[in-house]
Amino acid sequence: MRKLLGAALAAALLFAASSALAQEVEAEKGATPAEADENVDEVVVTGTRTVRLRREAPVRTDVIGETVLRLAAPKNLADALEYLPGARAESNCQNCNTTEIQLLGLPGAYNQILFDGLPLLSGVAGVYGVEQIPAILIERIEVVKGGASALYGPGAVAGVVNVIPRRIGDTGVRASLTHERPDGEPYYAASLAATYAFDDGGNGVAVFAHGEHASPVDYDGDGYSELAERDLAIVGGRARLALGPRSTLLLDYRYTAEDRRGGNRLDQPSFLANISEAIDTRLNIGSVSLEHELGPDMLVAATYALALTKRDTFYGGLGQVETDPSAPGFDPEALAAATALSRNQYGFTDDALHFAEVRGEVGLGSHSVIGGVQYRFESVDDQNVDVEGRLLGQLVDDSFDDLGVFVQDEWSLASNLRLVLGGRTDFSSELNDPVFSPRVGLWWSPSEPLVLRANVSTGFRAPEVFSEDLHIDTLGGVPIRVRSDPALVEESSVSASLGFDWRPTFREGAFTLDGQAYYTTLEDTLFLGEIQEEADGTLFRIRSNQGGSTITGAELTGTYRANERLRGSVGVSYVDARYDEPQIVFEDEATTLTVERYLKSPRLTAVGQLVFEPFERLQGFLALRYIDRMDVLNNRTGSIVRTPSFVVVDLSLTRHTPVGVDGDVDVTFGVKNLTDARQRDIEVGASRDSDYVYGPRSPRSLFVRLDAAF
Repeated sequence: MRKLLGAALAAALLFAASSALAQEVEAEKGATPAEADENVDEVVVTGTRTVRLRREAPVRTDVIGETVLRLAAPKNLADALEYLPGARAESNCQNCNTTEIQLLGLPGAYNQILFDGLPLLSGVAGVYGVEQIPAILIERIEVVKGGASALYGPGAVAGVVNVIPRRIGDTGVRASLTHERPDGEPYYAASLAATYAFDDGGNGVAVFAHGEHASPVDYDGDGYSELAERDLAIVGGRARLALGPRSTLLLDYRYTAEDRRGGNRLDQPSFLANISEAIDTRLNIGSVSLEHELGPDMLVAATYALALTKRDTFYGGLGQVETDPSAPGFDPEALAAATALSRNQYGFTDDALHFAEVRGEVGLGSHSVIGGVQYRFESVDDQNVDVEGRLLGQLVDDSFDDLGVFVQDEWSLASNLRLVLGGRTDFSSELNDPVFSPRVGLWWSPSEPLVLRANVSTGFRAPEVFSEDLHIDTLGGVPIRVRSDPALVEESSVSASLGFDWRPTFREGAFTLDGQAYYTTLEDTLFLGEIQEEADGTLFRIRSNQGGSTITGAELTGTYRANERLRGSVGVSYVDARYDEPQIVFEDEATTLTVERYLKSPRLTAVGQLVFEPFERLQGFLALRYIDRMDVLNNRTGSIVRTPSFVVVDLSLTRHTPVGVDGDVDVTFGVKNLTDARQRDIEVGASRDSDYVYGPRSPRSLFVRLDAAF
């Protein structure tokens, strides 16, 4: 399928290129953001890396913008994505709450997270990264579902999530304070940002700082946390500087420090807890980009970025050994033996990610062409150390790189018809042969109210160190590590989608309806097998290629604006992600469990939102989220559990108060998860399976947030 698609695309690209070169360069190559009414439609860039109004983008791009980021008061990227139909944030650990983003019903390793278009979250940083990007620093989030390796390279199988940071705007100061009470425990957050703009706002410098403290939450009073204790601090800055009439320098830097710990005996060192997962992360990310306009429709740009991650970890503990000398069954010899093992369950990870890109953009008549070269190099040093920091073993000491060459032509065949042709070839150090990733897309507006889209795209995952390798599950306090089969090869995908966007003239466009159907096939699916045990008691799982998978699905979203004070939307998503052959997920002497569908992948999800203004300067926000039943594996009991469905209700009120000439203050009160919908059969005690966790990530939580801008 990929070879046939590639051959067809190569012929189409050749024809498109010859057509483009035969035409003169025009002064205008399409609508610019300034020509659009941004109150009607957002500007997006992720689908094709070209600036388009969302409705005019050939590749459907979902957007999470001001409504959710301001009125719903999400804490971070993971929280914000909960309000997007077809996307889910799922916790994968009862101890440390590592969180992944699901697209197309597939686990987080199948999508790529970008920061302002750059793939700067490495496998190490990505384990906890979606909770380390505060929502207060985000301008909007763009999500493209389906294979996107033709533009973004390895990892973009289920889609891409592009975090667009707040742009440098007018000179001013913004501040935010948040207090929440999840299950009655305190959470605090504070942010401060200052911007100095010049050249009429086109250039400037912005600096920011953000801090959080989250207290541990124990749902059932067994002494073991369900929500980890967290402390997060972020400082950074951005700059846009004109080097001349046609050259612009972009600088970005962010330092992140996060300490999180879950389990029990949180007042003791980790090795004295029955279960402890402790992760101390220090992350430095910086980038520099230079853009130069060669002409009205010609741009060249060069980018270099560096992400350095250092992480101290502890996964494990004493297990079920009694630690209280006054308790029945206390055995000092058993405690001493368990302590001797627990002292050796520390780790240190040093990860360096280098990314460089040179790209060009040119308008040639009816063609808008973008092409370039990307290079990514990552080195991972992962060590097992003891409580004193002495080296006990080298778990990973590896480096890998990928060189990608890409080109894309967005061809305007007519005013209402555009064709997208693109392809990328990746040369990975982990693969013997290069990987070609083509894409074809069609945008057609047969009438003003209706837009139709059709896309065929591809994606792949190379056998590198994955994020799940660098988070260690625990079972009864014993770490479970991941090993890769030496014969592991890349996993590849082909995605087809067909969608529409209908905006009838009824009440001047007050009603919109859009939908999309997906069909994705995966070959050589990367699969984690059952837990196995070495002779010395070490637990591990093998990642190998296990046949193929097929994902089918559809989404439908409707919006309605009754008047200036009342608007709402409802989005429904159906996804069926299943293996082509049953896969073994658990096996012991008495039991063998197989699955046909992906675990923790509900078929039906829905999101409804209502924004209302009962009084002047008072806005209300109501959201309902539905999560269907799903299958989850419990390794402790050796069983597959069918979960209940969940309905999550969020409600908030925001009071807006103007201050002075340009200032304003917003105060938001609300409750998240009003129905307290969450997992009820949580694992308890030292023998719990930390991986057996599902559903809404947070309990009922009251909150208040103060936002001020001057």
